Amino acid sequence: DYYKFLRIQDAFKSLHIHVNLIGVIVDLGFFTGSDYSCTLKIVDPWHSGPGLPVKFIARNVQALPRVKSIGDIISLSRVKIVLVNRKVTALCNETSSFALFNGKNDEDFVPYQWSPKFQMKEQDKNFLSNLRECFTSLKDIKEGECANLSCLIAHISKDDKTRWHIFVWDGTEMPPCNIFVKSERLPLCIEPEMLPTHVLRKFPTFGSVLGIIVDKVSEKHATHCLQPGDHVKLLNLFFQVNCGLWSAVFTPSTKMQYTMNREMQEFTPQRFTICREKFSSRWNHSTRCITPSHSGGVAHEDAPFVTLMDILTNHKVTAKFRCVVRFIQVSPKNIRKFRDFNGKFKVVAILEDATARIRASLYADEGDMFFGCDSSDEEALVKKLNRLLGG
Repeated sequence: DYYKFLRIQDAFKSLHIHVNLIGVIVDLGFFTGSDYSCTLKIVDPWHSGPGLPVKFIARNVQALPRVKSIGDIISLSRVKIVLVNRKVTALCNETSSFALFNGKNDEDFVPYQWSPKFQMKEQDKNFLSNLRECFTSLKDIKEGECANLSCLIAHISKDDKTRWHIFVWDGTEMPPCNIFVKSERLPLCIEPEMLPTHVLRKFPTFGSVLGIIVDKVSEKHATHCLQPGDHVKLLNLFFQVNCGLWSAVFTPSTKMQYTMNREMQEFTPQRFTICREKFSSRWNHSTRCITPSHSGGVAHEDAPFVTLMDILTNHKVTAKFRCVVRFIQVSPKNIRKFRDFNGKFKVVAILEDATARIRASLYADEGDMFFGCDSSDEEALVKKLNRLLGG
């Protein structure tokens, strides 16, 4: 009874060998009636690329797998790794066996379809549990890599005939990025223009919202059918960073699966609410820094701690808050130009936290209060700017 599952990345190196595999189904091919065959692709936590093709050959159509949904799990025993049209493929025939399981998060370990030779092992339950959690949180994404997400659709928009922006959230915070781009002014968002306030007010105000760029919309993605509040699983998203902003793009192997709301609730924080009220006013996406630089505390200690998304969606034109933020840029870059032609302090900073990126102004006496030194003292200003910007 001894056996083990081979990782999919190792299966690509195991030509002409019989192996056991278990993975998440990310693609379904067409059924061929002439020879009773079909093909699908699978991935596992160690391989999230295009996937390993699995070809099934049977004596009749009833013996072929009938997959209910992308994202389901398949267990394969004694499949042979071969080349089919010069592609490494796992071949499942009469000497092999398979079983199909629901991919959703539950404790059901009973397959909904299995071949006669399939035998369930106790160890299979651990593999099934791990694969059902084969999704990355936004807090764990890595630049230049593909991963799977289970998330909520916060908003979807279209900026031209072919490009869509999908905004998703899972309640976690994306990691901060190093910024190496030398730009006169860093962008505030990945989309061409900041979303209007009445849209942002429908966003959660904690946790990061990831923007997904879809350049070439395929009918199989059914992007036009997505609605805010939908819960989906996205397979094989590619994550990238531009000007310190996270985004993701669809790849040719990206798949999408709708999930039930109760699945998402397992990791939805209890304090998550989305305000669906509509307001006509627009915020100009800027704020003022009014915090002194001394280490003994901050001004306005009676003001509430909020996120930058709270500020962007605040209903009051004038209000005071406290935030934990990162300074990522200050303009002008030349400290000798920190005062305008009237001799007043005038600086614009770009701040960010896990929820948003905004511009903040330091003007006149507020600038002197914030830095706590005379703007003519260049050495002191440079030292404080370096501390603010992480230098």
